[in-house]
Amino acid sequence: MNRRDILKVSVAVAGMGLAGTTLAETPAGVSTDTFEPNGRWTVEKAQAWGKKQPWIVGCNYVPTYAVNQLEMWQKESFDAKIIDSELALAEKTGFNTLRVFMHHLLWQSDRNGFLDRVKTFLDICEKHGLQVIYTFFTNGGANVGELGPQPAPKPYTHNSQWRQTPGKDAVMHRPEQWHTMEEYVLDCMTTFRDDPRVRIWDLFNEPANSGDKWMTLGFLRLLWTWARQVNPPAPLTSAVQTTSAIQTLEVEPIPAFLVENSDILSFHHYGSKAGMEHMVKILLSHRRPVVCKEWLARGVGCTVFDILPLFKKYHVGAINWGLIPGKLQTHLPWGWNADKGEPKVWHHDLYREDHTPYDPKEIALYLKLVAEK
Repeated sequence: MNRRDILKVSVAVAGMGLAGTTLAETPAGVSTDTFEPNGRWTVEKAQAWGKKQPWIVGCNYVPTYAVNQLEMWQKESFDAKIIDSELALAEKTGFNTLRVFMHHLLWQSDRNGFLDRVKTFLDICEKHGLQVIYTFFTNGGANVGELGPQPAPKPYTHNSQWRQTPGKDAVMHRPEQWHTMEEYVLDCMTTFRDDPRVRIWDLFNEPANSGDKWMTLGFLRLLWTWARQVNPPAPLTSAVQTTSAIQTLEVEPIPAFLVENSDILSFHHYGSKAGMEHMVKILLSHRRPVVCKEWLARGVGCTVFDILPLFKKYHVGAINWGLIPGKLQTHLPWGWNADKGEPKVWHHDLYREDHTPYDPKEIALYLKLVAEK
């Protein structure tokens, strides 16, 4: 039996827990609070999951040694000692969740080694009381990139060597290539389906950035179909990105799809306190748990002091970008360059390379709010 056949058997077994209710069997007038015809969690199930969670707080994590997802996970560069040291810092900050990015090339080239390294990472997370938001795809970066030694970061440039996956030109805008991602998604989700260290499955990071919303929508429909086959105990989500998008769902197909298909709702926002609160209230009106998976941009008013208490007030998950800048150089604002030198105000991130806080008062606020019941 080949791996694809094994996957199909595994997925079938994993899905045996699905309720046998069909649309025809559902009483007339039933609310989607208690029934979702496409396999999406009901409001009741989503709320029950949310009540079992702590206040979700943490960061997007890329080790300081990595310039992108490939360098984070490749055998030649994967460094468990550095990860362990940095996750100890996350634990000391009061974090309970990390969001990490994967890349399909890692699985295609070295399936067993890649999954073993993911397991090692999850072991380190468990040691430090952390769970993971597992992110499959992203449109960020200039291209898909290649395996092997990765380019050095461009001087004074924000996140200069990030990589797309599965890639706009290679897959996203070529429907005949969409199926090439199916086995990758099914294998990873089946392997970690019942691993309690996976808190959330983040299927696609900012899908609206693909440049072709109709191609993207087609791929998203397939992606959700694959993930629903696995029926994991952790929820599926993908982030809505802007206030305008969620206010005009009837004419914005991608955010409409995400709001209609995500088990819990997630969003990214780097704006002010007023804009953030507006986003939070709109998404909470759907009566599902809400997590902000990207925030913190001090120079544009998205600060720890303004935003973190807001998330605590509404019990919205708070996953800032990031922990330590490292090779990503995400302490630099977007559009920065060498002529400007080091910024007086950091854009993202909480700690310097020596593990001292950028601003000790920020860390004190994290600890204070995490400790509050």
